[in-house]
Amino acid sequence: MESHNYTMQDIEKFIEDYKLSQKLKSEDWMLSVPIIGKKMYEKAYLEECKRNFFEEKYYEMLNASAEKQQEFIKQMTPVLDDFYAKVENKSKGR
Repeated sequence: MESHNYTMQDIEKFIEDYKLSQKLKSEDWMLSVPIIGKKMYEKAYLEECKRNFFEEKYYEMLNASAEKQQEFIKQMTPVLDDFYAKVENKSKGR
């Protein structure tokens, strides 16, 4: 898989796209459904935690030095590559 040269703006767009891709919501009603509801709730909660982590680090890096921003972009590149590869595969029906 080809790696891309991302920017901080690309990471900002990723965070928005990631929010939109989360179809599962951590609603209280899911807890009332045995096993499946609990698993769905756990997955939704994990996704929400990941999104919050990405957002927090992104906003932290906006005020960081150019070197720290480049290191952050380097660390986020595999995450963005993986996310957009999955999105692309879904849109192609794979």
